[in-house]
Amino acid sequence: MGAISAFSTAAGTLKRNGVLVVAAFVALLVNALPSGVVALLPASVGPFVSLPVSGLVLLAVPFLLGGLLSMAAEGLDGVTRLGTFVEGGKEYYLSILGALLLFAVVMTAITTIFVIGIAVVGVFVLGMGTSGLGGSVASPGAGIAAFALVGLLVGLGTMLPLFFLQFYAPAIVVSDLGVVASFKRSAGLVRRNFVSTLGYTALTMLVGLVAGVAGIFVTILGGLGGSLSATPSEFGVGMVALGGVLSLVVSAVVSAFGTTYQVAFYADCLDSLE
Repeated sequence: MGAISAFSTAAGTLKRNGVLVVAAFVALLVNALPSGVVALLPASVGPFVSLPVSGLVLLAVPFLLGGLLSMAAEGLDGVTRLGTFVEGGKEYYLSILGALLLFAVVMTAITTIFVIGIAVVGVFVLGMGTSGLGGSVASPGAGIAAFALVGLLVGLGTMLPLFFLQFYAPAIVVSDLGVVASFKRSAGLVRRNFVSTLGYTALTMLVGLVAGVAGIFVTILGGLGGSLSATPSEFGVGMVALGGVLSLVVSAVVSAFGTTYQVAFYADCLDSLE
């Protein structure tokens, strides 16, 4: 099964298990709690209350992710249920939490190394410019080219870990692996299915782009509905509320599909590792 076949499998799974959208909707509501607190509470209190709420939401992320992945994995073979969301969230909480922390450390270390590299190159280029080495008009252009090259390397250096390690969470849930083993499994799976993974990533980005445009369109429609009246009216408020709900629903569908697609693609690529 390639990226396109897995796409079709994910669509069929989501159609058969609409409860996945419900679970994704709940996860989105939990993630929206900090901003909701700021919006509902007075400006003098909201920011202070949102800080501990944000911390609690961050602690809930491994539970939400484990639950969604467990439901997606179960849904591939038949029908899933909300009980699986709770069970999976509990079972894989610590492993996913550890993986998220390790992933953050790895990405921070890589970013720091590349930032230091940019600083070193910048100092070197500026030093050459001030010392007048070469004395040619092409020196500024060479400096710009050097910065562009370093920027490209930074981009590649940041994106490659994301690309190779993107399946560590499904590896924990589907293959029941530990933190380090899940990273190794993800990297090995991508290496053996490089072209297919490129296709998977491209389709995922395309779906996200389409969903983003749709969300913006819905938000604009809601805003226009609210601004059609000179005074705040029930119609205007209703349109804004409807736009917000529709935006959340679209996000929930996309989130549920993305999770299911990731699990479907990962599960099929496991055959290449045998």
